[in-house]
Amino acid sequence: MKRGLIISFLLLSLYVNAERRALIIGIGAYPDVDYGWPVIHGDSDIVFAKTMLVANGFKAGNIDTLRNEQATSHAIGEAFKKLIASAQTNDVVYIHFSGHGQQITDLDGDEEDGYDEAWVAYDALQEPTPKYHGEHHITDDQLNAWLKQLRQKVGINGIIIVVSDACHSGTSTRDITEPTEIRGAHSKFELNGIKHPYKEQRTIEWISISACADNECNRQHRLSDSKQCGSLTYALYLLRDNLSTIVADQLSALLNKTINELVKRPQTPLVELPNKNNQYLLE
Repeated sequence: MKRGLIISFLLLSLYVNAERRALIIGIGAYPDVDYGWPVIHGDSDIVFAKTMLVANGFKAGNIDTLRNEQATSHAIGEAFKKLIASAQTNDVVYIHFSGHGQQITDLDGDEEDGYDEAWVAYDALQEPTPKYHGEHHITDDQLNAWLKQLRQKVGINGIIIVVSDACHSGTSTRDITEPTEIRGAHSKFELNGIKHPYKEQRTIEWISISACADNECNRQHRLSDSKQCGSLTYALYLLRDNLSTIVADQLSALLNKTINELVKRPQTPLVELPNKNNQYLLE
């Protein structure tokens, strides 16, 4: 997909019978303050992500959504199982998460910095307790396992796109000096356990798009005095009519320009592509 090939970012499939399927998760109001999560506007992103997908050939009936209390860790797991079960060879599959993110202690040695990145499900706590050890955090290890299964179903020419409009910086939180809110935790989720030496980070077999670098804050875009939305989500929404002509290796720069115009602060969206030797890049 990289290296100058002009195709849709959402890659309207070359195969007539292929389906386009999507899962959109948006969490804004997490449970009470005892959970430690400030209110954000992840649920506002659902309509923008869905509109963007429909504009790029996705049928509304093939787009599943989980909003706020629907997006427990169990429900997210069940939604992935459904997506994996329904996926067919050559399908285009789009997965979108808007909510809080957090770094959590890596226990298997696949992270050089010692921390996994995690999506914060509706029922996840911000800090460990005697009864909670991160079971409701959706770690990148868990996502990797689901996405590997999905890759097997869609095959080498199928397309998988994962968008994360969250923040995994261990220092990010809501800054009361700014008019926008930050998606992320004020601290890392620290677990006690046997930490294995760093071995090697897994390669990805899908397109991964994140709102910011791991050491940055993901700021929301203010739509009005009372409403905000994800900066990455809104950038993709604004670009929806041009996505079919974007050169893939220019996507980072285009998102960077659009997002920084929205939030008026430095923020670096990341676009990770599969290894260039993989055939399903359609080179």
